[in-house]
Amino acid sequence: MTTANHFPESLLNIAEEQTAKADQKAKGLQAQADEAASIQKLCQNVTSYLKRGWTLHLLDAIDKQDPLLKKMKVDNHSTISFLEEIYQIAKEEASQIKYHFFPRELEEACRVANLPLDRDSTHPNYKFENGFFQIRIDDHKKTARLSDYELPKLCEVPADVGAIIEAVQREQKRVFGRKFDAKVFLKKLRKQYLEVIKKQKLTDGSSIPIRDITRRLGKNEKGFRTDEFLIDLSRLVEQNFTEIEGRKFEFTQTKDTTQGLLLHIENKRYIGSILFKKV
Repeated sequence: MTTANHFPESLLNIAEEQTAKADQKAKGLQAQADEAASIQKLCQNVTSYLKRGWTLHLLDAIDKQDPLLKKMKVDNHSTISFLEEIYQIAKEEASQIKYHFFPRELEEACRVANLPLDRDSTHPNYKFENGFFQIRIDDHKKTARLSDYELPKLCEVPADVGAIIEAVQREQKRVFGRKFDAKVFLKKLRKQYLEVIKKQKLTDGSSIPIRDITRRLGKNEKGFRTDEFLIDLSRLVEQNFTEIEGRKFEFTQTKDTTQGLLLHIENKRYIGSILFKKV
């Protein structure tokens, strides 16, 4: 049942008009708030990089906000002259960077940070943790790309030495700084193996690709990282902790680097498959 609307149509028209004006004002204020937040974030980054002396990060941060800076200039924003001055100084500093000094500077920074650089490192490729982590410097782009055995690009940052050190330390802590319990990990490995052979209708003791286990973990375990799994598996092998429930795991090797995992042990080798055989 409907009732008659006794409000005059003129009042409805005014209400709609006021609503449209309020919406427009809200959108304008939101745009201003978003712009203010972007300027705040830029200033925070610039301040942080100034404190660290990261010239290339300064240039990168300001370059990425070029549309914002142009609008700030049109609006005669109070911060624009400060940012332009910093940019010019940073640009001049960057032009003075000589990459033939880079190896020595990075080596010294690694020494101070107690971050051993692999001896076979040569510009533009630098290695850490016996080759597990690699840094590749792009002299033209002035960037550093960090990768490891499993991930071709963990991150890519402007090639300020301090930033490179921080990036390697961060990933090193993530991968190698975790607590490791051989018994717990072996139990997990065995469980995943059993789940895979059950799904594939295989018998216990069958050989399955090691990547079948990592793919399953990637789907079912929140926060799973293959490089962390690889290090835990390597630790298990190093500790010779291989027996569980009357069975012992073994690997078959492979030459296919895309399907295998490169164990991070003294005698490095690519493993393609895993099986649990009776002891």
